Amino acid sequence: MTGDMSTPRKSSPTGRWWAPWANRSRGLPDDLDAPGVSPSALLLNGIRDYHGSTVPLVQPIMTELAFEQKPQHLFITCVDSRVVPNIITSSGPGDLFINRNVGNLIPRYGSRTPDDSVAATVEYATNVLGIRTITVCGHSNCGAMAALLAGGTEVEHLTALTRWMRHAHHSLARFLDNGPDDRPPMTRLCQINVQQQLDNLLTYPWLREMVDGGDVELVGLYLDLESAQVSVLDRETQRFSAVESAPPGTAETAAAP
Repeated sequence: MTGDMSTPRKSSPTGRWWAPWANRSRGLPDDLDAPGVSPSALLLNGIRDYHGSTVPLVQPIMTELAFEQKPQHLFITCVDSRVVPNIITSSGPGDLFINRNVGNLIPRYGSRTPDDSVAATVEYATNVLGIRTITVCGHSNCGAMAALLAGGTEVEHLTALTRWMRHAHHSLARFLDNGPDDRPPMTRLCQINVQQQLDNLLTYPWLREMVDGGDVELVGLYLDLESAQVSVLDRETQRFSAVESAPPGTAETAAAP
């Protein structure tokens, strides 16, 4: 880019753009607010709203990103609909390379239940995109962890899911070995699972070499759904601590070109 044109700043659409559809039902046309409206109608109405209010704001950014992406972080998290990575990280288009799966799991290198889906993402992120930070983000009240605590009986009729959940067995073993502490059991397992998945990443020799050499940083996050607060893992103490809110005006200053 030449001349006096500067990189457009990311800006968020005004209003309650981040709220669930159900919380914005009063703003829907009468026929969409009626009982029994189809999910596809809500989806398409959301797209119409996006076209009308958001596209004018993000189009300059998307034009710049249209033929090349340069994300800063690989963000591995759960498929849970309550976890929205771009909201909890205040990020925009092009910032996060995201992998979502049930339980934010990372199959270990050489696992007896082979699965390359996450490893393929990690390989592409680090070797092609040049990403140097990998984050694993877990959350409270995770259905996958609840099924793990229940011994898998809740999902045993779902063959693909049951097979996938085998990749969480090391998290359960770690939970049982560590014993109880001041955290509720569900919280403890969800947080231990984040720790275990970071360790699972290190079972890949090529990635372990990059981490040990300081070329890749691993980050563990935990989202408490009830409080909407995010905690970060101290990998030395293996404890999560709150990420303090920024002073007023700090985020805006950081976003300035």
